[in-house]
Amino acid sequence: GQLKWLSSSVSDYEIAIPIHEIEACAAGTAYYKGVEKNIRFEQLNFIADQCDQMFPRLRIFLFDAHQVFSSPVTIFGPNLAVVYVGQCYLAFRENERVRSLSGHFDWLVREAVVDARYVPSYIRSLMEKCS
Repeated sequence: GQLKWLSSSVSDYEIAIPIHEIEACAAGTAYYKGVEKNIRFEQLNFIADQCDQMFPRLRIFLFDAHQVFSSPVTIFGPNLAVVYVGQCYLAFRENERVRSLSGHFDWLVREAVVDARYVPSYIRSLMEKCS
């Protein structure tokens, strides 16, 4: 469903992820400890392939969580933003709050240490290092 939606060119998706999540997945550390390498690499290959195929409709940016921080946030256009706070989501519809969260997301993108154009090659280089 989601890949079909993305492929339809109806919408663009920008995603900002802490770089340590991708690194931990490749290395099998932290949250990914105990997950078989072939499963982790299959997922990383899938992400890299989708980034290659869907760019520029899909843009993933990797930021350094030691330099910038974000709770998981989703912006649904100019009228809705949602923040994940653990066991629940906080939804904001007031224009100023949505603009503020959009600005926060833009800041994450500007501070990215790996730009969307280079995410596939970065992921593949991590897998080579961890082979």
